[in-house]
Amino acid sequence: MTRSPRPNGLERLSFRAALDHLRSVYAQEDAGHVVTAYDEARRRSFAFRAVTAVLERIYPVRAFLQLAADLFDRAIGEDGLHAGCRRILDTLAFDWEGVTPEEGIRILQSAPVIFYGNHPSLLTPFLVAACVDREDLAFLSTSYVRRLLPHFRKYCHRLEVSLTESMKEWRRGGVRRVLAYRLLSLLHAVPSPSEAKEINRRAIHDAVESLRVGGSIMIVPSGGGKHDRVWYPGIGMIARDILANPGREDVWVAPIREEHCSNKRIYATLLRGPLARLRRRRDERHPVRILLGEPSLLREVVGESPTVQAAIDGLRDHYDHVCWREAFPS
Repeated sequence: MTRSPRPNGLERLSFRAALDHLRSVYAQEDAGHVVTAYDEARRRSFAFRAVTAVLERIYPVRAFLQLAADLFDRAIGEDGLHAGCRRILDTLAFDWEGVTPEEGIRILQSAPVIFYGNHPSLLTPFLVAACVDREDLAFLSTSYVRRLLPHFRKYCHRLEVSLTESMKEWRRGGVRRVLAYRLLSLLHAVPSPSEAKEINRRAIHDAVESLRVGGSIMIVPSGGGKHDRVWYPGIGMIARDILANPGREDVWVAPIREEHCSNKRIYATLLRGPLARLRRRRDERHPVRILLGEPSLLREVVGESPTVQAAIDGLRDHYDHVCWREAFPS
């Protein structure tokens, strides 16, 4: 038997039954926030509660889910993308600053723009949105982010990525990134490779269409994490397609760079204990920082009719030669 009666009328659940219930709620986009189902699973399953109690010492699962529901999703739902993201960042337990180019800000806020750059922490898209006052900014974002933040969903083009490539994720973000992805893999049913490829192609198509009608997008060419040695073809496909069949306005590109932040810094604000306190004390010396470079015309960066690889090479060379330190001294 996996269940037994409880005095309050709820049935006890085995670990597997509790996980199945949590997975079922996660799969229903209109079922509410996952943190509610997580709390219910802990109440109804001793085994689930025991396992997660150990897990919470390493990775702040509940605090993270609560933050997503009570701050991130609520702020965006109530205030919209730009104002909501500013509210999120102003509420977090560390300082932040955004640096934007004075001469190019009008372009960043009104023209079709591809924002691209590094993604060392989960804050990156919210930092960009907090600096760019426009509601037509859309992010090429993994579907699990869209599920955890329902109000953020309308600002996203859905991507699917593997959650079980542990060595790749360890190189990008260490053991906690691997653990986070493994936990997500227990809930998130990743489509087959062919289905995922089609979903990702649709995201690229939708991103190009939004640029054609004057919108803006943000893409992370490397997939995020500490290292960005490899850039994936998505950004090159977008550049090639929009130049092959342009919209009513020229498309611009704007490099972005996030500094002094990582998921470890964010976890330290959620975890308790001496190590987390030491981490917070060390991190307090520098505010989280997002830098937006001067916008450039896409066709001047990659040429009029580039191949996918030529577009990637041109954009990467452009990004690598932005004088971040000279333009934005610390």
